[in-house]
Amino acid sequence: MNSPEGLKQLLQEAQIPADSREARKLPEYLTLLRKWNPHINLTASTEWHVLRPLFMEALWASRFHKKTGSHLDIGSGAGFPALLLKILAPQMTIDLVESRSKKCAFLESAADLLQLDGTRVHCTRLAEFLDKETRTWDCISWKALKLQTRDLLRLRRHAHEQTEFWMFHGAEPAVQEPKVLNEKFRRAHREDFPERDNWHLSVFHVKHDPE
Repeated sequence: MNSPEGLKQLLQEAQIPADSREARKLPEYLTLLRKWNPHINLTASTEWHVLRPLFMEALWASRFHKKTGSHLDIGSGAGFPALLLKILAPQMTIDLVESRSKKCAFLESAADLLQLDGTRVHCTRLAEFLDKETRTWDCISWKALKLQTRDLLRLRRHAHEQTEFWMFHGAEPAVQEPKVLNEKFRRAHREDFPERDNWHLSVFHVKHDPE
């Protein structure tokens, strides 16, 4: 099965109406991915057996997303799953932080061509981005990277009481020092991705330091 046919079938399985905005924009994203991938290696392959788990992950994760508010994604890469979450939740605003210029160019092009209003791409390292920011976000996510302790602690300053920290991870937490994560954050829940063995989404809130 080729990728466009596979995605069409997947959207049918997810009961996304064929005439919906999502059913239109997700294939448009796939078209862009297939066009850009030979030049900048966004994914290992654009064969459907490689892409299916990535699209599935976004559809699965969207079940736990609040759909509105503000979202910060760190190390956004090809946009899995953050850019797809934006397609599935158009009301939210999202900041995508990615340090690799070629992948930033892809994200910017995708956001523009898919008309994803409220999407901002920041081509910089997280520390440099936070140096210039005073905002807080409702959701902060990262995947395919191990968050450095200094960055994890700085992110606490950009959270409010209800901010959700989304960590996609395997057997081990995706942070430099799990002890610090356990000391400074409390896990609200963990979801197990059914399409991949030992792959999880853990959602955390900030622990408030005692007065």
